[in-house]
Amino acid sequence: MPGQDLANAAKNAGFFHDNERYAGRVGTLDTYRNVRRAIDREIAGARYLLDVGNGGVFDYDTRLVERLVGVDLFLDGTPPHLADHITLRRGDALALDERDEAYDMVLEVFLLHHLVGADTSSTLANIRRALAEAHRVLEPGGRLVVVESCVSARAFAIERRLFGALRGLARTPLVSHPATLQFPGAIIARAIGDRFGNVRTEPIAVGRWILQFGVRWPVALTPARPHLFTATRV
Repeated sequence: MPGQDLANAAKNAGFFHDNERYAGRVGTLDTYRNVRRAIDREIAGARYLLDVGNGGVFDYDTRLVERLVGVDLFLDGTPPHLADHITLRRGDALALDERDEAYDMVLEVFLLHHLVGADTSSTLANIRRALAEAHRVLEPGGRLVVVESCVSARAFAIERRLFGALRGLARTPLVSHPATLQFPGAIIARAIGDRFGNVRTEPIAVGRWILQFGVRWPVALTPARPHLFTATRV
């Protein structure tokens, strides 16, 4: 079975557990205002939404949904300051502890590139497994909404060659951010389409700034671009 690199999963948990700084950047950078608008448009009216890889950060207006469950590897309870219709709990994107067909919407925001395995193939297998889990917990007619950081095919060719070195570096104290692997949008769309039988893809407009490895970065100096993917369980 595919699975996350355990050391990298632990570093993911450590990096995002104290997420106030990350949440602040997501809340203020221009690119993420566009991301928020795109998500708000898609989730409005959801009855029961599962936010996989939530990390304790909401990149959208939680008031737009009736009930919301957020899961992540390190979440261990719902803070008292959150609204009554929100529940946070521990959960693994590759093995969700949720009932079949329990939700009418599943949301995955900047999650897939964090599902790092031992190599490119196992990372893609992890992505496919997470999509299968999302499909399982969606009711017929339920919708998947994915926002993912994608790169061009040329940039991916370079990134995959450097992936082993990046994984090794991320295991050291020199780097606080976990290793990630960003795929071209066409590969993500194909993985979603293979599971759901349908997928719609839309680039999200960027501003001047974007986050790379948790750091504010000029958009002009990175190939990463946010994309919106949606699909319906038939």
